[in-house]
Amino acid sequence: MESADARATKNQERNDYADERVPVAFRTWSTSSIFGVMFGVTTAMIFLSWGGVLVMQFGTVPLAIGMVISTLLIGGCAVVFSLRASKTGLGAEMLSRSSGFGHLGSIPVALIFALAMIMYFAFEGGIMVNAIHAYFTAIPKWAIILIFAALILPLTIYGMKAMNIIMWVTLPVYVVFMIVTVVIALGQGGSGVEFWSFAPDHVDTTAGPPVLQILAASLGYATQVALSADTGRLIDPAKAVRGSFLVGGLSQLLVFMVCTLLGAWLALQFKEADPGIYLPAVMGIWGVLFVVVTQLRINVVNIYSSSISLTTIGKRISNRAPNRSFWVVIAIVVGTIAMLTDLYGRITSVMAFAAIFLLAWVMTVIADLLIVRKILKIVPEDDSPYRKGELPEFNPVGLTSVGIAVVVGVPLGLGMAGPFGVTLAPFLSGLLPLLVVPIAAMLTRGRFYRRSEVNAEKETQRS
Repeated sequence: MESADARATKNQERNDYADERVPVAFRTWSTSSIFGVMFGVTTAMIFLSWGGVLVMQFGTVPLAIGMVISTLLIGGCAVVFSLRASKTGLGAEMLSRSSGFGHLGSIPVALIFALAMIMYFAFEGGIMVNAIHAYFTAIPKWAIILIFAALILPLTIYGMKAMNIIMWVTLPVYVVFMIVTVVIALGQGGSGVEFWSFAPDHVDTTAGPPVLQILAASLGYATQVALSADTGRLIDPAKAVRGSFLVGGLSQLLVFMVCTLLGAWLALQFKEADPGIYLPAVMGIWGVLFVVVTQLRINVVNIYSSSISLTTIGKRISNRAPNRSFWVVIAIVVGTIAMLTDLYGRITSVMAFAAIFLLAWVMTVIADLLIVRKILKIVPEDDSPYRKGELPEFNPVGLTSVGIAVVVGVPLGLGMAGPFGVTLAPFLSGLLPLLVVPIAAMLTRGRFYRRSEVNAEKETQRS
């Protein structure tokens, strides 16, 4: 008969160690397999749509400049997260516990990440719904949404192994369809538009310079940083550097410099930003299939990441909390509700507001890893506790940082200082932690990063 330890190990593997450090023995994934998952993210049609919206609003040159800077900013942060995850075997949420938040203090940021991934699920699903409804107009959108949710469930519930298979099996389909799309677009004769010199007749600068507005929108994709950690934790530590540059750096280069600019070019060719509308229009049922395959593969990642985060929250609240399979269902239900309320139709305002919370969290962890540990050395660089008995329940360093960033950013994001304040909100939310975290760590002298050995032992015995 199978031992209890063996059953526990198999259960952890099925749940991809959602609430535990991934052991080195399980970090056997090749860097190409891990990159395949992140590549699936870069092929999301939301980036095509987003590029189309931005180029029509601001023009090609400001968009290209914004994408170069976005690649460096978000790609750099993603490399840091992925590298740390590979060396520790911890995902983004568990890294946050030891990087300034504490055992329970990281629950709010875990919820921020989970809700953000559900938000992306609704955005991506909205594109797919538009594509199916554009071709099969007799099918109501609500029915399409429910069918889509039912398809996602079995694809996501089996974790990273199933996700990796989905990504690689559907990749050839995506590549073929994308090539066909580009060929059709070239056949449009450019629609009378010169891509690199395109500029709209009027650019609204009340919210700031175009490049600044584009960068503010880009920061809404800070979830890419955390996602790099959730996949990077499966990289062999011996291949951490190479794997992190692939998972964290190259994937962001593909997002901003390839997919987004390609989306901008396609939008100008087809005179429409939403691929869920122009692909069925130019390719018929094959265009619908292209959208469905792409959106299924990316939403598997979105729900997977959300379920990982929700699982860790549940485990901290109760030792009897359900496993990741339960949270997959919860994430899909919430995402389905968001789709039914047409969250995709309000993508710009929702993304800008979400960036305030995401940057407050991500930059707090970055400030801890790079300033508190590497420069100031207040905390040992290789120290990464994550269990209840190892950490205080709350660490004021991270909580103060996020609290100040949110208190400053949210009123601006709500428009209390006008359109320019809305643009500045994510930047301030991301910059404040770089000041607050080291100051708070110095004032507290790093006392809240780990429990004393005596207290940790007592807590472990009680647990």
